[in-house]
Amino acid sequence: MRVLFFIGAILLSSAGTSMAQVDTINAQNHKLVMSNLKEGKNSYLVYITDSLETKRTIGDIWERTITFKKRDQNEVVDFGWKWFHNDSLFAAITNICDRKTMTPIYHYANYKRRGVFAYDYKNGLMQPSDTVKNNAAIKKGAVKLDIPVISWELDLETYPLLPIKKVGQQFDISFFDPNEKSATYHRYEVVGKDNLKLNADITAKCWLLKINYSQDSYAIFWLTDKSKEVIKMKEYYKGNYRIKVKQF
Repeated sequence: MRVLFFIGAILLSSAGTSMAQVDTINAQNHKLVMSNLKEGKNSYLVYITDSLETKRTIGDIWERTITFKKRDQNEVVDFGWKWFHNDSLFAAITNICDRKTMTPIYHYANYKRRGVFAYDYKNGLMQPSDTVKNNAAIKKGAVKLDIPVISWELDLETYPLLPIKKVGQQFDISFFDPNEKSATYHRYEVVGKDNLKLNADITAKCWLLKINYSQDSYAIFWLTDKSKEVIKMKEYYKGNYRIKVKQF
């Protein structure tokens, strides 16, 4: 019954796509519910499995932190992300954003193999920071940002801020990854609700938020009913699934 409800919700949602109103979400129009943003630390197990979910890779661990700070007398959010792969630190990433709007201010990433990439966001540009030594981003140059972007690296922290109220809602979100060459909007849809089983005794009521990357590639996120916290993601691409599961 649960599966039928989920499939039915997707079909009904798809049938009404042309009529559904789409909410534009960016770092300027104040539609995000910023009161849902809380300080703290969350850890996720991330792994890849085949379409039958019988074979899987050794899982990576993502440790993600949210800290409220002041920067140049302004209220900001310091997002930290440590990515552990094969028991070693694969990447350490910091994103500084405006606390009221999620507008990116500063990005710093130190990858084990690729080196350091650091950017400042100002004057409508994402430009390589000239105060960081050995900054590999210098070679890439600046990127013009034609819309008020939200860092896509903070997607797990941004989804709980969406004004989700019912199945069928659609959001065009101005997510932008520092590796992209231009900024655009990305369509997400609330495609259903689900009782996600966490163990033999506990289930969590969740919203299902979906993005279609292409005709044969997509991701579904399980957001808890009240707090909208992301507790699972299932992403499909070329016959494999990438799974993210919150660790409790």
